[in-house]
Amino acid sequence: MTAPTASRTLLLLRHADAEEVGGGRDRDRPLSAHGRGQAAAVGQVLRAAGLLPDRVLCSPSLRTRQTLEGLGLPGLDPASERVELADAVYEAGSDTLLELVRALPADVRTALVVGHAPGVPQLALDLAGPGSDAELLGQLERRFPTATLARITVEDAWSHLDQGQLIFLRFG
Repeated sequence: MTAPTASRTLLLLRHADAEEVGGGRDRDRPLSAHGRGQAAAVGQVLRAAGLLPDRVLCSPSLRTRQTLEGLGLPGLDPASERVELADAVYEAGSDTLLELVRALPADVRTALVVGHAPGVPQLALDLAGPGSDAELLGQLERRFPTATLARITVEDAWSHLDQGQLIFLRFG
C-alpha cells in the first residue's frame, strides 16, 4: 500500500508593473515605482500566509528578477540555489510552464513561478479543478493584472499535476 502524498503548493505570480521602454529590448524593461510597491505587497502576503517557496522558476527578464527581489523573502534572490532563471519561462505558454512544474523534484513542497502573461494566467485557469473559488475564476478569466498571485493546492506529485484547488491570494 502506498502512503498518501502530502499536499503541495504552487504559487503563480505575474511580474509586477514594468516601465515602458521605447526602442529597448522587452527583456530589459525594469519595474516601475508602482511595480516595486506591488512586489513588496506580494512579499507581505506570502509572509503573512507562511509561504516560503522551496524552489522558484523565474523568467530571466529584468522585470521578473526585480519582482522576485522585491518580494523580500529570505534566500530567494535570483542568485540563490533555490532559484532557477529559466529561459523557457520567458515566452512560455501554459503547456510549457506545466511541463517545467511537472519536472520539479519530489522533495519540493512549495514552488513559485514568476513569469508573464498570457502563460501564467492561463496555467492558473488550466489547473483550477474542483473546489476552486468560482468568483476568483471569473475575475481571472476577465483579467490577470500585474502582481497577481494565485495559489494552487495540489494533492498529487508534481509529475502528475493535472488539477488543483485554486485559492485567491492577491489580485493585482
